[in-house]
Amino acid sequence: MEYLCSECSTQLSDFEIELNELYPVGKLYCEFCQSKHERKIIKKIAEDFANELDFYDFKK
Repeated sequence: MEYLCSECSTQLSDFEIELNELYPVGKLYCEFCQSKHERKIIKKIAEDFANELDFYDFKK
């Protein structure tokens, strides 16, 4: 049976299928789409953390 990426519809390799089984996120993603989603999550976390530290920005 062929598994396709939920976002770009490319066929998943055996390695990508194994990664999706080990670390499920609810949808099947190829390696490229998975890293794209990870970058979005990392960016969101960094922005949220930076917003929490805004109280250190004293006015001069």
